[in-house]
Amino acid sequence: MIRIFHAMTLACLLATPVQADAPEWAATSAFEAPPGAAPGASFAGTLALQTTQMSVQADPADGMIQTPWAWWGIFDFLAAQDPDGAVPLFELDATLFPGLPIDLVISDDGDVVPLERGVLRAPVAQRTPSFWELVASPGRSWELTGDAEQGWSRAAFPISLVQSQEGEAWIGLASFDYREGETTPLRVQLSSMSAGGFIFWDADFDVAAWAEVPFTLAPLEVDAGAIVAAHAAEMADRRPAKPLSELGAAFGAAAAALDPAGTLAVAVLSDGTLYMDAVETPFGPHPYPRDMRVGVWSVTKSLIPGLAAMRLAQKYGPDFLDTPVVSWFSEGDEFDYLDETARARWQEVTIRHALDMSTGMGATGYDPNWAMENLNTYAWSYSYALPDQIRAYFNVGPNPDVGGPGEAMAYIDQDMWIAALAMERFLKSKEGADATLLGLLEAEVYAPIGAGHFVSGTGYTETGAPGFPFSAWGALPTIDILARAGALVGNGGKGPDGSQILHPDLVAGLTASADYGLAFWRREVTSDSGTTIVPYMSGSGGNTVISLPNDMTIVVLGRDSYNVEISDEAAVALIEAARAVRPF
Repeated sequence: MIRIFHAMTLACLLATPVQADAPEWAATSAFEAPPGAAPGASFAGTLALQTTQMSVQADPADGMIQTPWAWWGIFDFLAAQDPDGAVPLFELDATLFPGLPIDLVISDDGDVVPLERGVLRAPVAQRTPSFWELVASPGRSWELTGDAEQGWSRAAFPISLVQSQEGEAWIGLASFDYREGETTPLRVQLSSMSAGGFIFWDADFDVAAWAEVPFTLAPLEVDAGAIVAAHAAEMADRRPAKPLSELGAAFGAAAAALDPAGTLAVAVLSDGTLYMDAVETPFGPHPYPRDMRVGVWSVTKSLIPGLAAMRLAQKYGPDFLDTPVVSWFSEGDEFDYLDETARARWQEVTIRHALDMSTGMGATGYDPNWAMENLNTYAWSYSYALPDQIRAYFNVGPNPDVGGPGEAMAYIDQDMWIAALAMERFLKSKEGADATLLGLLEAEVYAPIGAGHFVSGTGYTETGAPGFPFSAWGALPTIDILARAGALVGNGGKGPDGSQILHPDLVAGLTASADYGLAFWRREVTSDSGTTIVPYMSGSGGNTVISLPNDMTIVVLGRDSYNVEISDEAAVALIEAARAVRPF
């Protein structure tokens, strides 16, 4: 029998939090081992969390949207898809912490390792009343030493509240104290510091939240030794970190010139070292900044379909890129052409066109595509069932502004999704029905470059397991994953061991012109030494990953607002700072 231990007498909880009105235990210092602390006791168990009301402090106070799906006013079609017994869509509450299970192993050395590093969620029919789902990341445990704490250990680890169909994340921390047969509730604190979106658009709107979440503890039968060993190997491969200032004054000036209200972090991977400064939160500096999961919106386009296309081309040749998209789907069974004019143009659209967002189909650009009256886009992006999404995607006619595919780019998010889905079907034709695009990326792209545990929001499944990624948004990477992915592109598609992971000609093509292509942006940078085309990944909220030809990658994480952008001048200043360190 596990007894829940509620007494909050622990001395190291008594740090003063930065966030006004938050309890003392919410300060980030309470989630970090004191200097010289001994590792906590080993542990293995499932924390079956209860859905819990959070204390939410919003600024301005009337800006908090408690039931986002109802607030938007356009999701009646999705509410109608709620299965029997599901918590109604319009009642899902953004002020509730989700009651989901977390499986944890804690090593003798004090490493806290969640078994599942992806999105923790339930099937739609069994979803919690919370709007949110959950991602847990590795942390640390340590012995407590106060007079009232004898025999107790504390485990602390980063968490993010996320939503599978969206791209934002509330970043935060969780901790609980434990000893044989006893635990405290899980203490959580969170803030809307990652680039917002679905309900948090404004850089002037801030949210902080906290709660003590009750849980029951269940035994966990796993090979703890193997889990601990795998995590130790992962940490051994982690690049060392240094302050950004050690790269020189030019980088400090360029980083300082970014909008502070819209910038969460700046990091530079150079010669195998990650340079970055502290990540500030309303509760103090984040103690595990390299393990926090953030939403990066359209950077996902490069991380999923972009890298997948170049990996598949390396394995099987690039010819699949020029196959018609419709050849991977079944007319009549899966979709119908809107009319004969649509049929004629759809049959010309290739996977490459979709990756370039130049299909010549559908809306004329981003704003008309996502206009609230264009319900077909919302039916594609939010429907629970993949067949419904496929039918909605093809339910459009030609873009009237162009004469055919490949003529001009129009920013249509769903083109990335269809490109990824067609590529997954190509992959299955080569490797069998069990092959998935996310599986390919994890095993053959991210793990080989030391960036394993790639996480993305996906469509729902009957079991709650990952479905198909939205591919235009939804990736939830760490700073390290972003830096290493950018370095892979900057290194010509070669991994750290020199193996060719991505198709070299396609990677080289990213620097051939300043046009958008293969899910990457390109920027032309001119200096005394000439003109260079620099490929980069870009997502709303100011999220940017710049791949440079001098073994340097720049990562900028947006803060708190979907609408922040990095100006061309600010981006060039960062690139020139890198050039000052190592000319190219």
